[in-house]
Amino acid sequence: MNVAVLAHSFPRFPGDTHGPFVQHLSEALADRGHRVRVLVPFDPAIEADPASPLSVRSFRYVWPDRWHGLGYSRTLRRDVGMKLSAYLQSPLYFWFAERALRRLVREEGIDLVHAHWILPNGFVASRVARATGVPYAVTLHGSDVFMAERNPLFAAMARSALAGAAHVTSCSAELRERLLRLGGAEHGAKVHLVPNGTQVVPSAGPGGRHPAVPAGSRPIVAVGRLVDKKGFRHLLDASPLILERVPEAMIVLGGGGPLEGDLRAQAERLGIADRVAFTGVLSHPDVLRLMASAEVVAMPSVRDERGNVDGLPVVVLEAMAAARPVVASAISGMPLAIEDGVHGRLVPERDPEALAGAIVDLLTDPEAARRLGEAGRRRVEEELNWGAVAAIHDRLYRVATANGVGEGAAS
Repeated sequence: MNVAVLAHSFPRFPGDTHGPFVQHLSEALADRGHRVRVLVPFDPAIEADPASPLSVRSFRYVWPDRWHGLGYSRTLRRDVGMKLSAYLQSPLYFWFAERALRRLVREEGIDLVHAHWILPNGFVASRVARATGVPYAVTLHGSDVFMAERNPLFAAMARSALAGAAHVTSCSAELRERLLRLGGAEHGAKVHLVPNGTQVVPSAGPGGRHPAVPAGSRPIVAVGRLVDKKGFRHLLDASPLILERVPEAMIVLGGGGPLEGDLRAQAERLGIADRVAFTGVLSHPDVLRLMASAEVVAMPSVRDERGNVDGLPVVVLEAMAAARPVVASAISGMPLAIEDGVHGRLVPERDPEALAGAIVDLLTDPEAARRLGEAGRRRVEEELNWGAVAAIHDRLYRVATANGVGEGAAS
């Protein structure tokens, strides 16, 4: 099958951390025999990845090139609202993305379009589908549903994309329900819960610490953009309770973002600045190396002040693949990957005491930590890997192309 993937975040170069989940799913679909063509917005940093089987095209939507400001984690301000420049550039994005996608569909004989994020890309795909008759699928990632809820025009666009889609996949039951509240419960049969996946990498052994992890420390690693919805403030609030029980613990925040200054100041106020390390922006290989250095991986995600929330962060799955015990908030897509006490620990969001208690339990009970880590890895090997996830998408693709535009079907 000839598949066009439309996304506004995708690795621009080998090791880039923008949208690697889109690349990995697309590559897994290519491994199943699909001919996958990826369309992304232009960025000056884009370069070909010789190790990837994917064909990647980019489209320009503003001139000069340095003014391109959408996608690649640049659209939202602290992930709680769109930047003014993004609002101004959005009409250009829609116009040129639609033109580029129509051209790709025509030139490559595309059988199905897979749009990642219902906004902006699901709406673009819906317009191209109406013009060409080619069916489209949409995958939700979180910020797209959030933006649709905040803006009446965006809500109408998301409803249009949902109505015309052959199917929609969501890595979170919460995101699914929020989309259906927005777009109509009558579309429920076409919105499927499909988890994210990860690559099955060899289990990480005890050696080879990341440079951010001091020798002799017991690292608690949290990875992600430093924005509100990641909940890193609550991990810092939990840290004095952790350090009281495990003085050699070290909190390592992997990633960069607009809240770094605030988080550093918070660590100073709490008197734990010497037990908190900030890595800054990491490449994807560095993320994996940092994960392998962890005794515990924390993902204290929250619904932020305006309702934005993670779907199912791939770093959680990468930690499970590395056989590291995970403590995560019991929200959104986390329960889709982790059964509490079986594959990791789930705690209430915004609850530093519960977060600290779960982390201390694992630091003080190495056998329990090992058992959870190994169970998490087995789940990745059996279910939460890109090959298994691609098989689900493959089945949905075949139903979509059999039914044609706008005909959803349960898998």
